[in-house]
Amino acid sequence: MSRHSDIMIEMAEDEAREQKVEWIRKELKNPDANEYTNGWDELEEEYDSQHNPDYYEEDEHYDEDYWTVLGKSKYEIFYEIMESSKMLNVFNIHPIAYKNMLVMLYGHIVAAVEAYLSSTFIDTVLSSENMLRKLVESDPEFAKRKFTMKEIFIKKDKLKDDVTIYLKEIIFHKISKIKPMYKDVLDIDFGDVKWLFDAVTLRHHCVHRAGYDKEGNEVSLDKNKISDLIKNCTNLVASIEANIIKLQNEESFFNKT
Repeated sequence: MSRHSDIMIEMAEDEAREQKVEWIRKELKNPDANEYTNGWDELEEEYDSQHNPDYYEEDEHYDEDYWTVLGKSKYEIFYEIMESSKMLNVFNIHPIAYKNMLVMLYGHIVAAVEAYLSSTFIDTVLSSENMLRKLVESDPEFAKRKFTMKEIFIKKDKLKDDVTIYLKEIIFHKISKIKPMYKDVLDIDFGDVKWLFDAVTLRHHCVHRAGYDKEGNEVSLDKNKISDLIKNCTNLVASIEANIIKLQNEESFFNKT
């Protein structure tokens, strides 16, 4: 699949996500509601069931979202994107073209950190029985699921598949869910990442409205903002990668408790 096709798919997914957000806010009668607002999760599930009832059954759909390149780790992919973004940020081109390039570059950088965080979490959880158990025991979604004693062994055999589908459905572009999941399951604390939440919001303006917000105001981007974003994303990912490596080297990582 070409990079152009990837971008088009990403834009379509972001547009669908934004339509869902607008519907939920309308239902809640709160234009400022977000994932932390009471009732958000229930309405999100209702929206998904109404607009795409077969979503959980389409396993091949999730493969399109999975961030992987043959022969490269997720950290290597991320690092290459940050390095190339630095080079693009200092290009000496026409001011109008440069302004548009900053809009595209900002969205590209945020997409890279989202993809790293999501894919790394999924891979780490699925490679460890301990982490898988911690996720299932700590996530409220799994606490709500019911099944009979007759189904218990079937559910156990399909647990990894169910977790994979669940994570790939909820975790992309949802920093508000990724942050507590890293803490609860992997014991990795992002610290204060308000800048990342702000960056995700700005990314939507860059992707959907070509650099304008809902009121028609042009977003403020310059070389320094791009540099600061790259620095913040690089520092966050480097810290997480170090913690992941440390976690995987611990004897208890692969063993059941």
